[in-house]
Amino acid sequence: MARALSHPLRLAYAVLFVSLALSAAGRAQTLRFGVAGALSPTATPWVSLRVENARVGSDRVTLGLSYDGAAQLVLGMQANESFGPVGNVVGEGTLTVRTDGAAQGTLGLRGVLGPVALGAQLAGFTDAPARFDPLAVAGDARPDLASGGWGVSFDASGRPARTWIVQANPQVYVLPGGTAWRADARVRWLRAIGPHELSLRLRGYLPPGAAGDAAVGVGFTYHRRRAPDLDGALYLGVGAGGFAPGLTASLAQALGPVQASLALHAEPYRRDVPPYRARLDLSFDVGNGTAAVAGAAAHGPDGTSGAVAVRYALPVHLPPAP
Repeated sequence: MARALSHPLRLAYAVLFVSLALSAAGRAQTLRFGVAGALSPTATPWVSLRVENARVGSDRVTLGLSYDGAAQLVLGMQANESFGPVGNVVGEGTLTVRTDGAAQGTLGLRGVLGPVALGAQLAGFTDAPARFDPLAVAGDARPDLASGGWGVSFDASGRPARTWIVQANPQVYVLPGGTAWRADARVRWLRAIGPHELSLRLRGYLPPGAAGDAAVGVGFTYHRRRAPDLDGALYLGVGAGGFAPGLTASLAQALGPVQASLALHAEPYRRDVPPYRARLDLSFDVGNGTAAVAGAAAHGPDGTSGAVAVRYALPVHLPPAP
C-alpha cells in the first residue's frame, strides 16, 4: 500500500471539497446530502458526506468526502448533449482518490443509434471495489481484483421484435499478470406468461493464467403494476470445481412505511467475485428526508466480509441561478 499522505494534504482535500460544493450550490436547483457510517470486520468505521445531483448549468455533479482511517474524495459529473440526427449522448465520469494512495475512476458514454442502445466505459483502479465503498462487497459491477489495472466495457441492447430484447455486455481488463475477459448476455422474451417475462442468461469469465468459469441460466421476471418487479434465475455453471447449480433472486416490497429490497446470489462456480453474496436495503421517511439502512455480506475463497451502513438523505431546494 502506498504511504499515507500528510495531514495538511488531507485538509487540502477537505477544502477542495467544500469549495466545489459551494460553487455547485450557487447554480444548483436541488442538492441531496447524505451522511453514512459503516462498519465491516476488516475496516474502521466509515463516515461520509455526499452532495448528489447538484445542477451546474445543464450538467449534474456529485461530490463526496469520507473517512475510514484515510480521507477519500469522490467527484462525479453527468452531461447530456444533443447531436442532431444521432440524438442525445450522455457522458458520465467519476473519480475517487484516497490519501493512502488508492484511486479509481470511470469515463463513459451512452446513447441510442437507430434501434440499438449503446454504451462504452473506460475504468482504472488500484484496488478492489470494497476499498472505496464497504457495501461493494456484495456487488459485481467489475471483477473483485485486489491488484490495479484498467478495463473497457461495452453495452448493447436491441429489440429485434416487439416481444424480444437482446442485451450484451463484453468487458476486458488489463492487469499486471495479464488480461482478464468477462461477458454477460441476456435474451428477454417479454409477455411470455401473461405480463411477465422469461429470459435466457449467459455469462463467462476468463482470468489471466487460470481456469475461468461460465454459466447458462433461465430467468423469470414477475412484473407488478404498482410495485417493483420480482426477478429470479436458475443457472448451471462450470468452474474450477466442475459443474454446479446457481441461483439469483431480487425482490422489493413496501412493509408499511418501510421500503425493503433484498438481493441474493449463490453462484459457487464464479471466480470474478465472491460466489455467495447478499444485500438488504431498508428506507423510510424521517422529517423532510429519507433514512436508509443497508447491509451487505459476501463469502468466498478468501473468507467472509460484510458491512452495515446508515444514511440520511435530505433534499434542499434552491432557486436557480439568474
